[in-house]
Amino acid sequence: MSSKYSKLLRGICDLLLWAALTTASLLLMKLVKPFKRGFFCGDESLSYPLKESTIGSMMLIGITLTVPTAVIIVVELFKQLPLGPGGREAAKRDGYRLGHRIGQLYKQAGYYLFGLAMLTFSTVLTKLCIGRLRPHFFAVCQPRLEDGSTCYDAQNAGHYITNYSCSNPNISSFQLQQLNQSFPSGHASMIMYAMLYLAIYLQAALSTRISKLLKHLLQFLFVMFGWYVSLSRITDYWHHWSDVLAGVFLGVLFAWLTSVYVADLFAFKRFNRTGYSANTLKKAQVSPKSSTKSQSQAAAAASAAANVPPALPAYTFGTLPYLAAHPAQAQYAQTYHNYGYVP
Repeated sequence: MSSKYSKLLRGICDLLLWAALTTASLLLMKLVKPFKRGFFCGDESLSYPLKESTIGSMMLIGITLTVPTAVIIVVELFKQLPLGPGGREAAKRDGYRLGHRIGQLYKQAGYYLFGLAMLTFSTVLTKLCIGRLRPHFFAVCQPRLEDGSTCYDAQNAGHYITNYSCSNPNISSFQLQQLNQSFPSGHASMIMYAMLYLAIYLQAALSTRISKLLKHLLQFLFVMFGWYVSLSRITDYWHHWSDVLAGVFLGVLFAWLTSVYVADLFAFKRFNRTGYSANTLKKAQVSPKSSTKSQSQAAAAASAAANVPPALPAYTFGTLPYLAAHPAQAQYAQTYHNYGYVP
């Protein structure tokens, strides 16, 4: 009973940590003003037209929240659980317990959302500190200098302008807020995190018996969709190519960190390979010489009892000294010779 309450308390604590990190990101966006960066009149990299986003902000948030969560729900509710310390019977018993699967679902979805919250905080903080202007800055802002002149006036050509105000009467408050938050691309970081984490999760949790390539096809499609959304930010003139590259890097970095160190998605493979979980004691260290000797003696005794020639240790294959040192096995010398073990 105490174990059950401790798990519940841990889950509530994790939920509060996620909520605190998400709230911190929202407060950053609302209360902190981005660094106001200047510009050169005539800068061609800031002279692109304003276009509608192929994937808007609300659509991006919906995709990053619903698609990975929906996939995690389906996989966790219907996947076959890996064998653990209890063997096949324990895995079968746990596999049909709905409460156990819901608990796994809560943990995996929580790990993903916590990584997304960390990524969002890092992206917002970087945007506010750098304050890079967007490619459509001139079209949206139409900057006016302190003396009333604009960048179209000849005396401002080649000058670095830091004191200006936007004169476009049709500019919205959202566009004005986003004008100098180009680096890094939030779309690229969030979508690449979501799609790459989903691909890594499928690699660890999904087993497709119909076709081995089906899982890899799904992974490829998810990652390519993230890449497409990232590239659309360049063609929509909302970001410079370096902004998108930095956003992709952030998304890949946090997807890897979250999947390996937070969710620990491949822990069960380490268990199946070593036979021990991370919480159990390590195997006792046995010297190779004593281990091989004891194994060979046990194999010889068992084979003699069954009247079957014993198997020689691997390092003795093709050598006669082993038979000379073990007279009890000399009677099988011809047998090993016939099978090619002794030249």
